[in-house]
Amino acid sequence: MKLKIAQVIGLNTDQKAAQVISTARNEENSFLAVLDLSSDDAFTKGRQALSEISDFYFDFEGTPVEKLNASFEEAQKKFGAEDFAILLAAISGKILYLISKGAVEVYLKRSGKLSPLLSAGPSNQLISGFLKEGDRLLLSTSSLISFLGDDLSKSLQLPLETFEEELTDRIGAPNVENQGLAALMVEVELAPLPIGTGLEVPGLEQEEPVVSVTGAVGYSILKTAWAKVLRFLWPKISYLPKSNRGRLALAVILIAVISVGVGFKIKTAKDAQKQASFNQSLQGARNDFNAAKGLTSLNPAEAKVKLESAQGQLSKALSFKSNDSDAQNLKKQIEEESASILLQSNVSEFPLYLDMDLIKKNFRAAFLSLSNGKLLVLDPGVKTLVVVDLAKKSHQILAGSEQLGEATPISLNGGLAFVYSKDKGILRLDTADSKLTSVAKKDSEWGEIRDIYGFSGNVYLLDAGKNMIWKYLATSDGYSDKREYLNKSVKADFANAIRMQIESSIYILGKDGAMKRFTKGDQDNFSYAGLDKGVKDPKSFFVSSDTDNLYLLDSGNSRLLILTKTGSYKGQISGEKFAQAADLVVDEQGKKVYLLDGSKIYQVDLK
Repeated sequence: MKLKIAQVIGLNTDQKAAQVISTARNEENSFLAVLDLSSDDAFTKGRQALSEISDFYFDFEGTPVEKLNASFEEAQKKFGAEDFAILLAAISGKILYLISKGAVEVYLKRSGKLSPLLSAGPSNQLISGFLKEGDRLLLSTSSLISFLGDDLSKSLQLPLETFEEELTDRIGAPNVENQGLAALMVEVELAPLPIGTGLEVPGLEQEEPVVSVTGAVGYSILKTAWAKVLRFLWPKISYLPKSNRGRLALAVILIAVISVGVGFKIKTAKDAQKQASFNQSLQGARNDFNAAKGLTSLNPAEAKVKLESAQGQLSKALSFKSNDSDAQNLKKQIEEESASILLQSNVSEFPLYLDMDLIKKNFRAAFLSLSNGKLLVLDPGVKTLVVVDLAKKSHQILAGSEQLGEATPISLNGGLAFVYSKDKGILRLDTADSKLTSVAKKDSEWGEIRDIYGFSGNVYLLDAGKNMIWKYLATSDGYSDKREYLNKSVKADFANAIRMQIESSIYILGKDGAMKRFTKGDQDNFSYAGLDKGVKDPKSFFVSSDTDNLYLLDSGNSRLLILTKTGSYKGQISGEKFAQAADLVVDEQGKKVYLLDGSKIYQVDLK
């Protein structure tokens, strides 16, 4: 069976995406899917999930029914509680298998008649049927079916190229954004067995046989071989031996000759099929590799998906012809360019920006904070708070042990420095004149305070002991009493929390690498996507309203991860200092990362 496939996809956003995928490992086995997803980072999450589900289908051992059911379960696990609709389809030989959930539809056009296929069974139940030559299938989101309306039947009559071009233009218009429009059009071309092309022996019924283990190719070869032998012998049939022994000897000879010929023909056919599979896999690897290079800066997560697909298809091509020079050259090229496609870089030199020992002997800082080009540094051991002007490299000691007490975390917000002190409560220092005021006295209702953050003049405390974020609002004569930032319905667990950052949303990093995000008191979406390996032993992270990205100090993997503010991969920098640093801040405008390691502050260029 030969399939011709066209796809149409409307406008996607980070919140809503309608996408499709079609994959064929050979002419007899194809996997297709249509997805309509509403979630944060929907475009990247949807594309990656469809690619992974396609790989899952082909890697799963079993019958097509078992493979498709297992893939459907895998899809539901991936999307969980997200708002989504999905259609999975497999074509094996002449049989179509379908399973779906939500607002998706399948239409079959056969002999001028249009039929909805999913009405044959309930949602979540696999259905199947035979395809015929000339069939047309439309696998679509329900939104696109509604969008086409009365034009549905007419659209299915268009040539595939015209269908793809016309519908892409229509659904790509700005006024149809966010409608969840996507579809696959499939045109079926069957390649029937070559019945009746050999010698018509009188009295022999020309029926289509049941294909044995050798398959259609083997049957075709065998039939052709017999036809040639019979064509040669038929005129000479009167010269056949009369005795049974002579006939038996002739039959043995004929069988031996035919077996050799059939074996040679089958080997030739298998070699041709192997070459075709090699060519298909190698071309697929080239296409995905080029797509990955084109997506590097536009969509790093999707570039990673395409690169992994290229590597997988190349590996398959090499399994057919391991020494092929074209495949080996492509392998070398992928290996050489993978790091740049994945926006990965390595740093061996970390220039020293400032040695805090020059400011105060035995200064061992543990916390950094950055705001408006100023760097706030605290040494909780010698109880000294210093502010550094990054541009001028000038410094000023704001406070010492007498003012700070048992100071731990710090935060700089504009010209105001905020300090949490175990014995003095929350302190505020004006960096212009070092004036010290109290935001809040030590509170018996506090549990274990892990971090502090100043944002828009207000002060926030991360309380791991009470699983709460306390908020103190700036007023005309000071600060309000503490308030609970989290809404009553939110049940948070901050037992593993180590750091907090704010940029309209509040981010909480756990020592296990888990990141929680809260917006207006409710838990919001944040999930890592596109990482080549999990986060290990993180020490700190940085995000602010002045940055486009979130920067995570993944100490266990000796790297700095660059992520979107919802967790999708954008790049990484690897180097020894990332394993040793205790804290970091990032100046995106100046393209610098500042790392704190004991008394020294190092800097790294952002590329």
